Amino acid sequence: MLFPRKNIQSLKANYKKRKEMISLHGIRGYFINSRGYILVLVLIVTTLIVSVSSEFIIMTQTNIAYMKKWTQRTRAVFLAKSGIELAMNILYADDVGAGGDFLSSRQVSSSIDSYADLWALDLPEIPVEDGQLKIEIIDENSKINLSVIYTELSDVNPYYKMLQRFFLNMGFPADHADAILDWVDIDDSRSPYGAEAPDYYSTLKPSYAAKNQAMDSIDELLMVKGITPEIYYGLGGGYYGRETNLVDNNKGDVKFDPKKLDKIKGLSKEERDKSSKSQDTVKIGREKSRALADYFTVYGSRQNYLDEINKININTASFRVLSALTENMTDDKVTELIRRRLYRPFTTVDEVKDIISGDEGTKIRNNNLSVKSFIFRIISTATMGNSKVKIIAVYNRQNRSFLYWSEE
Repeated sequence: MLFPRKNIQSLKANYKKRKEMISLHGIRGYFINSRGYILVLVLIVTTLIVSVSSEFIIMTQTNIAYMKKWTQRTRAVFLAKSGIELAMNILYADDVGAGGDFLSSRQVSSSIDSYADLWALDLPEIPVEDGQLKIEIIDENSKINLSVIYTELSDVNPYYKMLQRFFLNMGFPADHADAILDWVDIDDSRSPYGAEAPDYYSTLKPSYAAKNQAMDSIDELLMVKGITPEIYYGLGGGYYGRETNLVDNNKGDVKFDPKKLDKIKGLSKEERDKSSKSQDTVKIGREKSRALADYFTVYGSRQNYLDEINKININTASFRVLSALTENMTDDKVTELIRRRLYRPFTTVDEVKDIISGDEGTKIRNNNLSVKSFIFRIISTATMGNSKVKIIAVYNRQNRSFLYWSEE
């Protein structure tokens, strides 16, 4: 498209004039003498105001969201800690014999611990303002204590033998027991199938040394030779996927139903026994979980493996742990033991002498089994809005002290 000659000359004249204005007064002088000066200033100021306002709004919204999240998190932490306190009081009440008869159709005693007790109830979530609280109490004395498998005569330590049988029953080699033994012993001398720093751990990248003392937490197993995450979390290996007739647990009816309270209070002994016999229909078998943390503990007395605090409670031990007690613990014997305790918890270990029998069984009963528990794992989970806090604590009820504390 061609412009008329007159328009081209006009454009050149305007360009020349603007050039001279800029040369004489600079860009500022040019705009001052321009009719668009005010408009340009207004646009610049408006742009600055919009930019600053947007930044302010974004920062305000971010801070409000952060404060809300921080407030929810803080409230959830305090609620979870309150759950720990509540669990401690439940354990104390159970220890002095309060509440058991009102919450179970079975007669219970403060001198024993079983799944008929107050602490073992599957309590429902407790609603609170804008949130909820869930607590769970787990008996650590229902498990095999790994920290005490070492003694100067480790090859005859009953807990070490139990550990070997446990792995064999799970379809794993007994070698894992030697690796754990080397992790908790006090020297660098390797067991036949174990591992120590000089021959194994120092060759890893990154390298580290064997603990050579009691474990502080069960998840240390992930550092032990051969204990892979798959094995530790029970997600594979051994007989995984090939076991049959598995059950969720062998606790019996531990659900808390407030509607049953008034009825249970008025039951006679005969009625209680009749109610307990209903446990005969409960399915018993190996637990579905193969996670090692469900069957091993690391808390107790390292100085003396015969200490009461290390003993396994036959009223709460799992099918898998009971199967590992002696060479003669067949599935039928374990089933019979669990069936009896569902009917009425054992008050002494001698009540199972016909099941855990023989010379080995007698030694195990006298030295390694109990009907009382001392150490409990408390899991307190608090939800407040979008924030969720879980506190895991290991609590010694005997001296009211914490052996482990973790917040997630």
